[in-house]
Amino acid sequence: MSHTASRTPRRGFLGGIAGGAAALLVGRWSNASAEISAITAPPSDAWVAKIKGKYRQVFDNTSANEGWGAAFPLNFIDSTKEATKTTDADITAVSVFRHFAMPLLLNDTVWSKYHIGEMLNVKDPKTNAFATRNIFRDNVPLRPGMTYEKIMSSGVIFVACNLALTVISGMAAPKAKVTPEVAKKEFEAGLLAGSNLAASGVYAVNRAQQSQCTYCYGG
Repeated sequence: MSHTASRTPRRGFLGGIAGGAAALLVGRWSNASAEISAITAPPSDAWVAKIKGKYRQVFDNTSANEGWGAAFPLNFIDSTKEATKTTDADITAVSVFRHFAMPLLLNDTVWSKYHIGEMLNVKDPKTNAFATRNIFRDNVPLRPGMTYEKIMSSGVIFVACNLALTVISGMAAPKAKVTPEVAKKEFEAGLLAGSNLAASGVYAVNRAQQSQCTYCYGG
């Protein structure tokens, strides 16, 4: 159906972080951050308060991985209910989308304008070309008819990494012929309704574990 992020974009991501650090040294990064903070809402920890119940699990997703980052929480919930005979009220699943998994929480407009499919080496099965839409949002493995929005409305917490969003939007900006500041603003605006933006993915995983979630690597 698709292809997970290759080593090439991973190197690009790490290079993007290095570039951001270099920009910080010369003052450009801090100026851009000031401009961005004036027009966008900062990451929030509000989602942490939604973690409840006896059975709590956080899934740590770092790549597209065929879209399994959205399926794992549902598998956890269903199997926990079957094994323990408990109800939804006593289960919380958190799925963190960091590194090159973060774009899975972006809408079709951002995927198209910023060539996300090409960046992640993800192809659309309908065209066999690089995806210009988020092919994962409404194609959850083993869940026909399920969408990310439906999953989140059921109580599963999806969290996007702001660090990855910043780096990837900056990497994608030149091809879209916009500035990194504009790209970041459009990435933030393009997050799927119901998703949460955390300061970073690793921070989100840590906050979930502080709230007594057990850890599962999602790929």
